[in-house]
Amino acid sequence: MAKASKGGFYAVRAGHKPGVYASWDECSAQVKGFPAARHKKFPTRAEAEAFVRGDDRPTSAAGPPKVGTSNALQNKRAGGADGAGVPPAKRQKRAVVGEESVQVDKAVPNVFAGSSPKRRVYCDGSSRGNGKVGATAGIGVFWGHDEGAKNLSERLPGKLQTNNRAEMYAIARILETDPHPDEPLTICSDSEYTISVFSKWIPNWKRRGWKTADGKTVANQDMIRYVLSLLALRAASSSSKSPLANITFQKVKAHVGIEGNEQADRFANNGAMMPEVPDRDFTAATKENEKKLKAKGAPVRVEDVKWEIEVEEGDLLDEKRPKSSERVVESPYFASHRGVGRAAG
Repeated sequence: MAKASKGGFYAVRAGHKPGVYASWDECSAQVKGFPAARHKKFPTRAEAEAFVRGDDRPTSAAGPPKVGTSNALQNKRAGGADGAGVPPAKRQKRAVVGEESVQVDKAVPNVFAGSSPKRRVYCDGSSRGNGKVGATAGIGVFWGHDEGAKNLSERLPGKLQTNNRAEMYAIARILETDPHPDEPLTICSDSEYTISVFSKWIPNWKRRGWKTADGKTVANQDMIRYVLSLLALRAASSSSKSPLANITFQKVKAHVGIEGNEQADRFANNGAMMPEVPDRDFTAATKENEKKLKAKGAPVRVEDVKWEIEVEEGDLLDEKRPKSSERVVESPYFASHRGVGRAAG
């Protein structure tokens, strides 16, 4: 059993530098002036560390999540207060996506400060003069401050220099350069476009033969399908031989002081000012990855690959409207994989 400290432990989940501190003065320095800062005092270090990781459940009573119960539902049942009279921010809905469109339940916005022990990477895309002749776009990828971190600041290849294409290329570069593809990874993006693509648009596009709701060819289809082929290779390398890649896409808020997001934004803006880069043939690259899957005898096909997503209702765009007005309901179905909610068909 964890020992309690007379002075207690101060946990900072969202602050300048998330972590556990031994005094209020140290804690205060990390949350003062930080937008949407989240902190709380605990009697034991174990409880404080759990709070920093994002686990709001009491450590003495908390066991592993039951199969068939989503994190969002667990938080609803737990109730209680989080800090000085502040109600807890509900977890984003977590769902398996691939063949089916994700449905999410309404949730209070949650700020993620990159303090989880799980691997997390931030990405962003930028386009100077987006949508205009002469626009220049770049991407930013932030893994961390550690020496040897593969942070990226690059120009978007090719003539088409749009913000959305840059956002998608950032995802591709993460999957291409991840030094540990066998380990689970959460990709954090502030792009509503990216989250909408991976939460509900791809399943719909597949059903329509890669056409939009109004019958047009899907923009950036070459790059999106290339990303799917990278996800399939990742899933095929897993010992489970499951079509579920070890990737979670997570929506984070822009410009609220999340360091990883701010760094990725800075890298993307710098990338947009770099010299022009020749285009890449993503269609050919996708075919090469499909050949690799076939050569491996992998049971995973590009069109079957799945992934996980953490998203809130307000983060999803509609194909025809700037913001989705669709009714969003909580799914009654759950996948057995790690007890995560699965989207209803």
